[in-house]
Amino acid sequence: MIVDKDMPPLFVDLDGTLIYTDLLLEVSLKFLKQNPLNIFLLIGWLTKGKANLKHKLAERVEVNAATLPYNQDFLVFLKEQREQGRKLYLATASHQNHADAIAEHLGIFDGVLATSATFNMKGENKLKHCLEVSPRFAYAGNETFDFCLFDKADESFLVNPTASALRLSKKRPVTRVFDRKINKLKIALKAMRVHQWLKNTLIFVPVFVSSLYLEPAVWGNALIGFLLFSLLASATYLLNDLLDIDADRAHPRKCLRPIASGMLPIQEAILLATVLIIVTLIGSIVFTNTAFQLSILAYLILTLLYTFVLKSYVIADVISLASLFTIRIIAGAMVIDVVLSFWLLAFSMFTFFSLALVKRCAELKLLSKVNKDKATGRDYQVDDYYLMQSFGVTSAFISLLLMAFYVQVSMEGQDYSMPILLWATLPAFAYWFLRMWLKTNRGEMHDDPIVFSIKNKGSLATICFILTITLLAKLL
Repeated sequence: MIVDKDMPPLFVDLDGTLIYTDLLLEVSLKFLKQNPLNIFLLIGWLTKGKANLKHKLAERVEVNAATLPYNQDFLVFLKEQREQGRKLYLATASHQNHADAIAEHLGIFDGVLATSATFNMKGENKLKHCLEVSPRFAYAGNETFDFCLFDKADESFLVNPTASALRLSKKRPVTRVFDRKINKLKIALKAMRVHQWLKNTLIFVPVFVSSLYLEPAVWGNALIGFLLFSLLASATYLLNDLLDIDADRAHPRKCLRPIASGMLPIQEAILLATVLIIVTLIGSIVFTNTAFQLSILAYLILTLLYTFVLKSYVIADVISLASLFTIRIIAGAMVIDVVLSFWLLAFSMFTFFSLALVKRCAELKLLSKVNKDKATGRDYQVDDYYLMQSFGVTSAFISLLLMAFYVQVSMEGQDYSMPILLWATLPAFAYWFLRMWLKTNRGEMHDDPIVFSIKNKGSLATICFILTITLLAKLL
């Protein structure tokens, strides 16, 4: 290989260039996750300058350099440049502590220029320090303010450019552009987990089992509730992923989520979540009643508690997940102004508790396959599997008992034309529950049992059978 010792050193930006994320936003979110009231500390530190903010955060929050979403194509280019004899420097506005950790992990840089307690390494400040290292240099960046360095550089590499930087490059050409083609709408919808909106069809359960199931206006109200709840659920998924970045990156499958992988920038995810919450709150005030608005608020509060606190506590997290599912059914009753059956509500709670435990047990099975002892960010160990399994199977059988009580009570009510048919749903529910747990024990369960139920033919057929029997009990 030909080595060119006269190649000017290449200074490489970090945020958005070498990695598909913004470290300042990441560490700020991690700091807020420790205690939401830390927002006041962040504001106080920021009033004294960004350099001070980054320094204070670096003292309190570490960065896992091994799991960051690196720009692999550009990283290959950097390694090729190093092999050809070019010196590489990491030049970043991130704090020195974090930059040093990343440089040490990659092992390809000859030096690091980064922000200190009093100096923010960005724009003109970065240019000044680069020139002090070498009058001739090459530079790689991704934003418009990097053009002050591009204009002075012998070679300029625009990497993963922002839209404004890409437009500017048409007027002020660069040496080379490293750009990835992604469908931003598709990525945003994936981050919103639109496929998970199926869970919110639980809102229609009260309509389906009530005596109002033939009234179009009732279905219209339920549809509005479904849409609003889906938007709110997507917002909470985004918030959860923002605050769970490290745990997701350590997970074999969750590391591919848009936020964890860097496909959806953190600032865009925050904006999207904020817009979704605002639209949901305004929509619920305009189109729904007070009871539904309270259920929406309860869901949001419990989700925030789960994200910031309860997720880290064993069992408390699965109770929270079960409650979030049950709130969907309660919201469905509130939006059409009906009273839920006690037995149906109890059945729902124990059913979702069992499914939440399926989710956790599936994760523990996966961890055991990759030789990990415990879950990242959660108080679960692989050895907990069999005890958790016993909790879940027991909860499933309690659900069946409660369903039997619901069917018996329905025999005496007016909600069904032929309630005796509902007895046929019990063996179907038993088959579905036990099959879910069998698949979990075999390590064949998806991270999300609801997704598994949709994709698995046996589960989907069972669910369709239950819905058909319930409909026949209504109509015959």
